[in-house]
Amino acid sequence: MAENNEDFVTMVGDMKKLHGQTSGFTTIELLVFVLVLGIIGVVALTNVRTVRAQDRDRTSKTDINAVYYQLESFREKNGYYPEKIDTATLKGMDPENLKDRFGLAPNDEKGRYTYKPAGCTEAKCTSFRLTAQLEKEAPFIKESLSK
Repeated sequence: MAENNEDFVTMVGDMKKLHGQTSGFTTIELLVFVLVLGIIGVVALTNVRTVRAQDRDRTSKTDINAVYYQLESFREKNGYYPEKIDTATLKGMDPENLKDRFGLAPNDEKGRYTYKPAGCTEAKCTSFRLTAQLEKEAPFIKESLSK
């Protein structure tokens, strides 16, 4: 029986030599695997960043729309638009809607939101333009209904 085991081991060894079988992966196989994983990671990271930027853009649009409707409501009540906007001027306005994603108020030097009133006399204006600088789209602009 021992003789059969030795013959079997010898036969398996000879087969491995004939077929070139080795255990483990070659360096090329490992390199290809790591490269594929890297490509998948880069694509996933790019998609996540794009989705987050689009979400921030949607939030900016929502904020600008909220300010716009508050300004139109202000005009309905007072007959004019304010020269500057803040929570004192736009009562009931969520203070967070007046801040961009960096926490900056409209018309701040480095802010992403701008409010430009027009036709102002004694802090009473006849029109305005609201703008949000977006990341993935053109600037989002809302103009007053009356001009």
